[in-house]
Amino acid sequence: MAMYPSWSYSQSRAQTFDECLRKYYYHYYGSHNGWNPAQGSEEQITLYRLKQLSNLYILFGNITHQMCESVIRGWMEKGAIPRTAHLETAMKNMLNTSYKESLHRELWLQDPKNRIMLAEIYYGDEVLSERIARIKERQHAVVHNLYRTAVWRELQQGEARLVEIEKWDTMLLHETKVYVKMDLLYRRGNGDMVIVDWKTGKEGDFSDQLFLYASYVQEHYQLPLEKIEVRVEYLMTGKHEVYHPAQEDIDKVVRHVRRYIEEMKSCLDDDYYNRPKPESFFTPMPSRRACGGCNFREVCKYRAV
Repeated sequence: MAMYPSWSYSQSRAQTFDECLRKYYYHYYGSHNGWNPAQGSEEQITLYRLKQLSNLYILFGNITHQMCESVIRGWMEKGAIPRTAHLETAMKNMLNTSYKESLHRELWLQDPKNRIMLAEIYYGDEVLSERIARIKERQHAVVHNLYRTAVWRELQQGEARLVEIEKWDTMLLHETKVYVKMDLLYRRGNGDMVIVDWKTGKEGDFSDQLFLYASYVQEHYQLPLEKIEVRVEYLMTGKHEVYHPAQEDIDKVVRHVRRYIEEMKSCLDDDYYNRPKPESFFTPMPSRRACGGCNFREVCKYRAV
C-alpha cells in the first residue's frame, strides 16, 4: 500500500485547488488509503467516503454523457437511432435508480466507491426537491437537442469517422502526467479532427482544458493545429461554440498548467513521493457558495454556515 498518492494534474484538481486548499487536502491527500478499512485510519476512511459523494447535477451530467456515447456508438456500429422517448425513459430510470440507491446509507458506507450516494440526501439538503424538478426539465432538452447538433448530422450522414469517445489517456507536461478524456473526437472526410465537449449547464462554460485536448490531438495524431476544431455543444439550449485553437492558445494554457503545478508542489514536503505538508498548511477558504455544496462539510469546522 503506497503511503502517498501518485502525482498528476487535471482541470478538476486545479479547480479544487482554487476553491479551497483544505478541500484540496481532504480530496487528494487526506482520503488516500481510505478505501482499505483494514489499513486506513478512521479519518482516511471517512474522507474517502465523503470524496465519493455525488450530487444531482453531477449525476445528470454523467448520465447525459452516457446517453450521448450510447447513441453515437449505436449509430456507428449498428446504424440504430433510438427514439427520444426511449432515451428519456432510460435516463429517468437511471436517475430514479441512483436516487433509491442513495436511500440505503449503510450499504453505501460499506462500498462507497461502487454505490451512489447523493450529497443532497446524505446531508438532508433543502434544495433536493427543487433540483429534482430542474433535472426533469433538463432531461427532455438534452435528449432532443442532441439530435439537432451539427455533430450528430455529420456522423449520421457518413461525413465523419469516430476516433475516440470517452477514452481516458494521458499526456506529459512539465514532467507531470496530465489526464485527457475527450467526450468525442471524430475525423471529417477532409482529414480535419473535431473535439466535442457536451455541456449540460450554462452557456459560456468554455474551459482552457479543451486547448490541452487540442495539444494532445496535435501531438498524438501528428495533426497541424489548423486542422483541429474544438466544438462546445450546450445541450440544454441547443446552441454551440466553435474554436480553432492557435499556437498562442496552446502556449497560454501550458503556462497556466505550469503555474498550477508549481503552486501545488509548493504544498509538498517531498515532491518525489508527493508527500504533503501538514494539514494545517492547507488554509481553509470558507464561503457560503463553496461550503454549501462541499462534500467535506461534515468534518470541516471552518465551513461557512
